[in-house]
Amino acid sequence: MDLGHEDRVWQVSWDPTGLRLASCSGDKSVRIWTPLTQARFFSTGGEQEQDKEQEQDKEQRNDMRRTWECVDTIDGAHKRTVRSVAFEPTKGKTLATASFDGTTGIWEKDDDAYECIATLEGHENETKCVSWSASGQLLATCGRDRSVWIWESNGEGDFDCISVLMEHTNDVKMVVWHPTDDVLASFSYDDTIRVWRDDDDDWCAAATLTGHTSTVWAGAFSPDGRYLASVSDDRTVRVWTAATKGEAAGMRDGFYYKPDAAYDCVAVVPDTVHTRAIYSVSWTRPLRDNGAADSSSGDRDEGLLVTGCGDNTLRVFRVTASADGSVAVALESSLQHAHALADINCVRWNPVYPDWLATAGDDGVVRIWHLE
Repeated sequence: MDLGHEDRVWQVSWDPTGLRLASCSGDKSVRIWTPLTQARFFSTGGEQEQDKEQEQDKEQRNDMRRTWECVDTIDGAHKRTVRSVAFEPTKGKTLATASFDGTTGIWEKDDDAYECIATLEGHENETKCVSWSASGQLLATCGRDRSVWIWESNGEGDFDCISVLMEHTNDVKMVVWHPTDDVLASFSYDDTIRVWRDDDDDWCAAATLTGHTSTVWAGAFSPDGRYLASVSDDRTVRVWTAATKGEAAGMRDGFYYKPDAAYDCVAVVPDTVHTRAIYSVSWTRPLRDNGAADSSSGDRDEGLLVTGCGDNTLRVFRVTASADGSVAVALESSLQHAHALADINCVRWNPVYPDWLATAGDDGVVRIWHLE
């Protein structure tokens, strides 16, 4: 799906209904897109058509599903590249954008157009990412100045900076919130991941995760919050979780903050699978109703990871957790030249329709994919 951006597309974000998609670009614009057929776009029909007439109907539906329209455009949203975009996760009425001009914009739709209701300033130079907490009350930004800023929404476009975190020693590439708790992870050019938490209104580092040997570009929590995946310039994918010190491996209850928690890497996809730097990762829930532990083996389906890479290939991995606490990450499928010869900058599973995926690339294109 060609969105008409005139430069590389850096990131995409689904709204909480899964029916709108925002994209941002080096052309300084943000575009909001939706399928003409709305929710019917994501209906795959399930049944196998048996006769010619049914097959023709299926082809017509597929033609409709391929049709998207731009419903809003924010041109000149910033003075420089718009590097990150994020829909507020509870109602989806508010949009946040982060730019190389060092600012973060907060946008709401007024009548027929999006209006900037707040501009958050403070980063010394390029702002690389913006992310909302699950409640929509907190916003995190990060930048080239090595800092992570946490902002609190007071409503009606009023935001207060409640913490500036300066423990990274180089660019911070991405920030992502835990899906249920006010726990934040940041990913950096200093090869580390830091986990941040609120300690009596004072934000501090709960842990530093080491193991990557080059820039950590991005990360994603599992939908249930038990695990964190990270991807790196070292061409590996790592999966992390936490356990209370002294707790048996099989008793791990997930990536939640506890005063005596230890954060461990429980799985690694080796550097032989991807051939270039991995820039993005996204995690969707299990596509079938087997998220609970299997009665015979005790294994639990933790859903699917997808990675976007500099080798122009999409890769989908199934994650399985065993009763003994071990985690397996197995390659399920891959697709070469997903964005022609261009780097894949962003991958995002749809939050409502978990077998649908959006990707963005250096070719200036956003694509919509269905996993069959």
